[in-house]
Amino acid sequence: MGTLPPPGPRHRILVVDDEEDTRMALVGWFAHDYDVMAAADGIEGLELATQPPPPDLVLVDVWMPRLDGISMVKQMKQIDALRHVPVIFLTGQMSTASMLAGIAAGARAYLPKPIDVDLLDRKVKSALLNRSALEP
Repeated sequence: MGTLPPPGPRHRILVVDDEEDTRMALVGWFAHDYDVMAAADGIEGLELATQPPPPDLVLVDVWMPRLDGISMVKQMKQIDALRHVPVIFLTGQMSTASMLAGIAAGARAYLPKPIDVDLLDRKVKSALLNRSALEP
């Protein structure tokens, strides 16, 4: 696997999960290396994502009140500034139909809860590396 780009501005990660324990754990895991924003549902997530500068990556739960993760990502992908932001879904719902809906919405990865931190860390680094390679 390649290395991350040289130090510069820290990558911004948006964490969207209605379970406070999960949301705070994700913030804690990534806050040392990234600028992390957190939202409790898809509506708050969209509000944070549309504030400049946009996130470099979104970690989002699938099942949430008010606006679920799949609907949130579909709306995100309609916004030019967010269209290419990689998304990783985190969920307890690993049915084939749910996974296909997440991928169709634009997910880069679809990971089960409880979260395997090492796997998630690899997916986050890979998504950010691939995104950096595509930027001019």
